[in-house]
Amino acid sequence: MLVLIVLIPISISVFAQKNKVLIVSDTWPEMDVLADGLKENGYIVSKANEEELESDLSGFDFVFMYVHVTHAPRTTQVLIDYTINGGSLVVLHHGISSSKMKNPEWLDFLGIQLYPRDHQEYPWKVLANLTYSMVNLNPGHFITSNGIEYEKITPFKSEYETIYEGEYSAFQLVNTELFLNQRFTDDQRTILYGFRTEDGSRVQPTSGWYCPKGKGMVFYYQAGHEELDYQNPNFLQVILNTLEWDPS
Repeated sequence: MLVLIVLIPISISVFAQKNKVLIVSDTWPEMDVLADGLKENGYIVSKANEEELESDLSGFDFVFMYVHVTHAPRTTQVLIDYTINGGSLVVLHHGISSSKMKNPEWLDFLGIQLYPRDHQEYPWKVLANLTYSMVNLNPGHFITSNGIEYEKITPFKSEYETIYEGEYSAFQLVNTELFLNQRFTDDQRTILYGFRTEDGSRVQPTSGWYCPKGKGMVFYYQAGHEELDYQNPNFLQVILNTLEWDPS
């Protein structure tokens, strides 16, 4: 008897899909909203408080960091090791905030300088309960273009970086929080987004960027203080694009 064996071709991408995500946080309402959005788009999401963080995170395709407070040296080292060894680390909002001035190794890894609130030129400052625009400073990039519906064209003239001066597409985040004067200490990063307050008084190119670190990559998005930020379809799409983007 002749037996026919039919081979059904299966896309290699099914096996190569990177969909295992870990969220490291010390507050969960916002991250629960993000986790729901990721799960709805096919990602397998795990969660950990800082003290639950395992030393080896290599089993995760992406790690989100959303820790408010000054974190333990072990946390810094675990996240750095994960990234240097090939992981994709996504730092959100207060992953670069004033509390991290007490984590100099973390800021050095990210290539960021934060100055105290009384610094004459670049004082740290938090603007709360405001609406601002995420301005697309890298229009041709997959992360900033795929599936995002920009609401307006806005002028952009940075307070301290002139190369981005012009008019760009933007979308708004409503009733949220903004950090001023996250200063870059190197030119190794790719800028994706800047921010512009509605009155145009504060304009800086620090709302979204990424840079290679060792074998891996670190991304930062300054949005994310409120649950509403993650319910914004455009910001959620930026995050999804980050996970879907192929840097090769």
